[in-house]
Amino acid sequence: MPHLKRPYFQSVTWSLPTARAVLAAMKTVATLQNTRPLDDISCEMLEATRDAVFKASVTIDTLPSISPTDFANQVQEQQQRQQALQFLILMPYLDTQVDVAEVELVNAYAKALELAPHTLKSLRLVCDRKLNQLLVGYTRRTITNILPGHGVWQKLKVVFSAFRQYWGDKQVAQRYQALRLLPDNTLGKELYRYYRDRNFPLPGEKKSFSEVLVGHDLVHLLSGIGTDMTGEIIVAGFEAGMSNSEFGFELLLEVVLDFHMGFKFTTMGVLESGVDHLKPKALMEAYARGLHMSFDLLDPAWDFKTVLDQPIDKLRQQYQLLPLPQVTLV
Repeated sequence: MPHLKRPYFQSVTWSLPTARAVLAAMKTVATLQNTRPLDDISCEMLEATRDAVFKASVTIDTLPSISPTDFANQVQEQQQRQQALQFLILMPYLDTQVDVAEVELVNAYAKALELAPHTLKSLRLVCDRKLNQLLVGYTRRTITNILPGHGVWQKLKVVFSAFRQYWGDKQVAQRYQALRLLPDNTLGKELYRYYRDRNFPLPGEKKSFSEVLVGHDLVHLLSGIGTDMTGEIIVAGFEAGMSNSEFGFELLLEVVLDFHMGFKFTTMGVLESGVDHLKPKALMEAYARGLHMSFDLLDPAWDFKTVLDQPIDKLRQQYQLLPLPQVTLV
């Protein structure tokens, strides 16, 4: 599928010294330059990133503090820098209390790397509790990156259609209800069961989330990742790895705010929010699985309707979706 883009960070490789530098920087943020102990969840994140992403033999306890300047000198390649900074940006969220000092330290690393991604700006907005401002920007970028269509008007038509489907769209509903007639183990039949087993309304049925979220639901289905609060964070990690741009990390940020920090960021009172549902090992294993994908399933160019009649196992193989985490230390 040459028209579909591969994961943005898929080609990034890590030498042992560079991996050590990234882990040292993550630890430096978590410990505020060794002024406090490394807490359990941060330690778990360091170990999970080491094992799932870097696949390197690094002893976390002996990692030294590293300054932003030294870090930038050791991490030179642009995509390495971009990916490493996203890992650093995640660190302040782990204990569910974004600390100003941690944010300032992450900003110092970003300045040394000469990077300013949206997730860095979002981190500051979360720290300052300016969630409404964050939501406006996040919604705009979601429309740009996820919704099908070219240009503002086409994308707005998709938004209007989503509202219509929420109130009920018989034609759309009948199309998805007909998926029950497909053979067992096809993507469409499993999608139908996925909705019915969870008492979710199908797209077009009243109070449905519309076709806009079918791509996300198919990621759940194909990856085998659950739909509870922990599962939503894990699948967002998968999407961050699979994403053809850095926007994937914004998707991860959204669910971290909703289901780990307890903010009603995008749940809007429709879904329940929660606290402490981020599990580093499962998250980073899912991220690594996403990196292995043949393309981004959330790419608007992926027309999932054309493969609903295909066997789900065949599609998993075609999309290079690893069935289980495969982590090997080197």
